[in-house]
Amino acid sequence: MIRDRSVNILNKLMLIVLIGAAIIVGGIGVTYVVFVQPKVYTVTLSKFGYGEVSFYPEGGYLMAKQVNSGTKITIKAIPDPGFKFIGWTGDYTGTQDQVDITVDKNMRITGVFVPE
Repeated sequence: MIRDRSVNILNKLMLIVLIGAAIIVGGIGVTYVVFVQPKVYTVTLSKFGYGEVSFYPEGGYLMAKQVNSGTKITIKAIPDPGFKFIGWTGDYTGTQDQVDITVDKNMRITGVFVPE
């Protein structure tokens, strides 16, 4: 009788503590909670030529940023007068001056500017 009550209590009792992300796996009378810390990656920006590259909307001269895996970031390039932005190289390539990127690894990205 006591065993039956404790199994019933286990079926109804669940304690959830969130640290990062939790994966909950249940069975008959048993619940396992496995805590998974999200991976943290570093995105480093640099430039070649004359212009500014930055994380948007932060702006400024922040050249490296740590974010959790799966985070979407925006990077932006603004050429100095007399120069034009021609694209991104490194772990992201493209020619748009402002782009959204989903981070799934450490990344090094360079904005390239050339004279007009």
